[in-house]
Amino acid sequence: MVNSIKILGIGVVAAIALSIVSMVYVIWAINEVRGDIGRVNTNINSNINSLSESLSQLSKVVEGSAASIGILNRTIGSIEEKVAGINSSVASLSEFLRISTEPKITVKYAKLFQVTYDGPVKVVKDAEGQVILLVPKSLSPQRNLIEYYTNKYSPQLVIYTPVERVVLMSATQVSMLLRLEQECRVNIINTSLLGIMWGRQYTWYVPKIADMLEKGVLKDFGGADNPNVEAIVASKPDLVVIYTYAGSPVFRSLKNAGLPVVVDNEYLEQTLLGRFEWIKFLALFYNLDNCAESLFNRVESLISSLRSSIADQFPAEDQRPMVAWFSVFRGTIYAARPASYVVDAITMAGGRYVFSDIPFGRVSREVVIARSSSIDILIYSSSIDYGPKSLSELLEAVPFVGDMKAVKEGRVYVFAPTYWQLGTAYPEDIVRDLVKIFYPDLQDLKDWKLVYFVKLS
Repeated sequence: MVNSIKILGIGVVAAIALSIVSMVYVIWAINEVRGDIGRVNTNINSNINSLSESLSQLSKVVEGSAASIGILNRTIGSIEEKVAGINSSVASLSEFLRISTEPKITVKYAKLFQVTYDGPVKVVKDAEGQVILLVPKSLSPQRNLIEYYTNKYSPQLVIYTPVERVVLMSATQVSMLLRLEQECRVNIINTSLLGIMWGRQYTWYVPKIADMLEKGVLKDFGGADNPNVEAIVASKPDLVVIYTYAGSPVFRSLKNAGLPVVVDNEYLEQTLLGRFEWIKFLALFYNLDNCAESLFNRVESLISSLRSSIADQFPAEDQRPMVAWFSVFRGTIYAARPASYVVDAITMAGGRYVFSDIPFGRVSREVVIARSSSIDILIYSSSIDYGPKSLSELLEAVPFVGDMKAVKEGRVYVFAPTYWQLGTAYPEDIVRDLVKIFYPDLQDLKDWKLVYFVKLS
């Protein structure tokens, strides 16, 4: 019994001791876990701090990269601009070379204008001696280039071509543009011609122009001797083409108004082809140089061919007709001067001018009467619209030509109404007409009908 109690006591003690040990162990384990948790927290905190530092560094890297990307983008943009500039320069250079190698105009007969080519620009001298720099509009952005040529030539005018707003003074200038339009297959009159200094001072024999003036499509800027300068300025032309004559104030008035005025005095040229060559002058402002040069060469070749044919068939000088060319106004005889486009045309057509020995065309009635028997053909230089319309009217107005061989044989001619307006632009037709008049049986022109002359009957 006693033993049993002892054993039980020992067991209780052992159980208590075991419990204590267990509790000690649990406490130790808890402390270890706490330690581990502390260490984990420390590691987590350390890792968080490290991660935070890494994120901060990464943020700085990202910010730096963004800045670098911005710089890179700006650099790329700058490079793109430079590439665009290079491309533009290459395009300009290509245009420069293209224009520089285009066919050029040569001046063969005209004495009152000049043109030279320098790279892509044209340097023109007009009938008033003005130096005009013509620059292709495609090169207008190249300010340095334009400044270079301006400094080089010191022009009175710089005009960008092709022109688009034009005012003309004379009917012959209009006819030249009409022929360019026809031959070059371009639309000049409708798209660029603003108006004409007309003042209703004469009748238009070109239906297209007459109709455009009547409808107001073309403006009438007043007469050539006193144009409406204010109206011309208001129309903002980029080219005004006029002619000048002694004592005329028009050129100075237009210049003083700041207008881009150039002078076309084709009427003062002393050869038929010299007058016609002014079509090249006008073509320069439309960049139609090549077309005008080709046209002129064809006309020149046609006239040369006719001259050769006449020389072959009528080689002797005395086979060629003697021609008089004059009109009479208020008792004064106005004969063609020996050094004139008229005598040049007579010569090209195979005729001889009866007054070639009299300077300045100062022909008296006595001289005409003295030479009447040798004058085969009379060109009475007046339009049939306002001059004699028959031989009887001629004899009534100018009775001293009654004994002239040409009058007796009915070989008297006057101008057709279109002579002054269109003749300058069609010199080959004037020559054809004269050849037909001089040599009516010439086979080369057997079917030719007179265009600019009318036979009086």
